[in-house]
Amino acid sequence: MTITFQKANTAHLDTIWRWLQEPHVMEFWDNTQGHKDDIVNFVNGRKTPSSYCDGLYSYWIGYMDGTPYCMVMTIQEKPEYDMHPMQKDHLSKMGNTYSLDFMIGEKDFLGKGLGSKTLSAFVGFIKSIDPKADTFLIDPEDSNARARHVYAKAGFDHVGDFLRESDCSSKGKTINLFVKKIF
Repeated sequence: MTITFQKANTAHLDTIWRWLQEPHVMEFWDNTQGHKDDIVNFVNGRKTPSSYCDGLYSYWIGYMDGTPYCMVMTIQEKPEYDMHPMQKDHLSKMGNTYSLDFMIGEKDFLGKGLGSKTLSAFVGFIKSIDPKADTFLIDPEDSNARARHVYAKAGFDHVGDFLRESDCSSKGKTINLFVKKIF
């Protein structure tokens, strides 16, 4: 079993759109036109400004033995970005911090224990392209028990909960903040 990642590109768009229509993805993922427009903007090289989360997201496709099965969104966080104080409290003091959002899009890959393995592999992947990466944040909605379980199994520590006041999605919902530090 080999897990690899690559930046999302235009060849991935049909797969991403199909994944975004899956009921298990629609339950917790932002499926707005603004989010879809941001994905298109990213794969086309971000030639125009994006109103979706200020165009800060990068999108990565995960492959299992050459088959695309998941997507990870990342933001390399900076103290000046709009985020909850609890998130700011956990930014790296010496290295780089990345926020993650993660989904397994291919339903045939669900329930096989791949979530935690994929996240662990992705953290290693980011560390290989950014050696200063030492802190990773992930913040599922409180109602997403499956995600919380996967993140804990991948070595993320639950550090607290907060009410999302401003964001591209999940506004007004209780959010669980998980942190993984690598030294």
